[in-house]
Amino acid sequence: MACNLENQLTEELKNTMRSGDKVGTMAIRMVRTEVMKRRTAKAGVEVTDELVVEVIRSYVKQLQGSVEEYAVRGVLAADDDNVAQMVAEASYLQKFMPQLMGEAETAAVIDQVLATQGAVDAKMAGKITGLVMKDYKGKVDSALVNKLVRAKLGV
Repeated sequence: MACNLENQLTEELKNTMRSGDKVGTMAIRMVRTEVMKRRTAKAGVEVTDELVVEVIRSYVKQLQGSVEEYAVRGVLAADDDNVAQMVAEASYLQKFMPQLMGEAETAAVIDQVLATQGAVDAKMAGKITGLVMKDYKGKVDSALVNKLVRAKLGV
């Protein structure tokens, strides 16, 4: 059975194809292909909204990494079609991803975990980061969590 987000992607694909939106069509096709790979890779894998969001997040991260790699190599140019395509696809897919918590909300969550764990030692930074990410996966930015935990524990 298809999940709501998967159905939404299917409808959006139809709309982008009708309107001639090549960026949207390419981005959605890539996401749907990866969802299908995960569905068939292991028997009994149920496609949920969380899985689809994970696939989208992974693809966007891959696109952003590629753009950064181009920038490091000095290939990044405004007229480079590949870079423009990657940036456009990443931007297009943002609307399917849930909004992440802001810095203040993330700091409040970290403070709560620090209080419950009684962590004051810098050696516990990894454990605290892991606990926050386990409980709030997909809701917080991992880089921000890591930065804030390290700042609060003085690492």
